[in-house]
Amino acid sequence: MKTKLIALSAALLLFAGAARGQSVRINLPFLLAGSPNIGAEFTLNRQLSLSGDLLWMPYMFKKNEEVFRTLIGVADLRYYVRPTYYYTNNTVDGLYFGPYAMYGLFNIGPARYSDPDRNRRYRGWGMSGGLTAGYRFFIARRFSMDANIGLGFAHLQYDTFRLGGEYSCYPLSKKDTKMWFGPTRIGLHLVYNLTK
Repeated sequence: MKTKLIALSAALLLFAGAARGQSVRINLPFLLAGSPNIGAEFTLNRQLSLSGDLLWMPYMFKKNEEVFRTLIGVADLRYYVRPTYYYTNNTVDGLYFGPYAMYGLFNIGPARYSDPDRNRRYRGWGMSGGLTAGYRFFIARRFSMDANIGLGFAHLQYDTFRLGGEYSCYPLSKKDTKMWFGPTRIGLHLVYNLTK
């Protein structure tokens, strides 16, 4: 599972060599929620760019043995409809859309009920693909804001465990699956342009 995230990161680095303009970014809502994340965008030509994000949530609360841990990687190819500022700083701003792919690992177990025997923890992986659309707003020569939303299909596979207690390491069920079609990602990124 982790090898897929490493392969995704390696693919982004390979495309970086062909890129003209690069930028790094952070997803502000996730950062304000205390979740470390980072992203990068590589401009391939005047209207195409390759973008990638990595999100990590490392939370574990010992009191009730609640856990909220995820590691998610996303890559998308963006087509800018009417790019601006490309010849000024090798970055593009404006309306964009394109396909995306997402993969992640999770271990999530909130304490929803007062009865500890009813609380569950879910550990597994998920993948998603679809279309993303957004707008990148020019702020200054080095800064911009990027707002986007993704619609697509998501597939999750997970094992179910008790949240706490002496039997929390033994699965109650294995390889359960869930599928979802609809909104699968959202972002509001602060972008810093590395090129002039």
